Amino acid sequence: MKIKLSLIQKSNGELFLEAGGRTREVLTVAQAALILRRTRRQVYRYIKTGLLKPEAKLLGEWLLDAAKVKQTARSPLAVQPLPKRLGPLFPEYEISQLNAGRDKTLVISRVLENGGQGEIKWIFKRYGRGELSTFIEADGTRLLGSRSLRLWSLVLGANPKPVPAWRNAGIWPSDGHSP
Repeated sequence: MKIKLSLIQKSNGELFLEAGGRTREVLTVAQAALILRRTRRQVYRYIKTGLLKPEAKLLGEWLLDAAKVKQTARSPLAVQPLPKRLGPLFPEYEISQLNAGRDKTLVISRVLENGGQGEIKWIFKRYGRGELSTFIEADGTRLLGSRSLRLWSLVLGANPKPVPAWRNAGIWPSDGHSP
């Protein structure tokens, strides 16, 4: 099945995609990032999770439906409050201002590093093993201590990025004498 795609740019810069006799306004990822007030990486995550569905990919650039992007910009992210019992893990934050979805990396790192049995049960229930494994592989080396990283890598069967050499190098010379 062949579908003819045409990309039309008006003088004001608006892009229109014509496909199968249907014309609609589209935006590039960069334009969508400006409208959504997010980074390009976050827009790509929206595409990956299905929040935004691409209309087409032309010359290596995803084209997104402009109406859907504008609708997404108007609707705030769903509020996903943290349980009050997690408050002690976030002393420098107002617990009511944290969002389990938006601040997922922070929440996972704090709970895996310092959480007790109840907090660990909650995080496994909230995020699941797959998402926790992804966190260990992507951000674990950077955000967890070496002992926590080893433990959770074994528990979750994840392969974190290698620890940078400077982290294993110690502050003092190995002979115990100062330079």
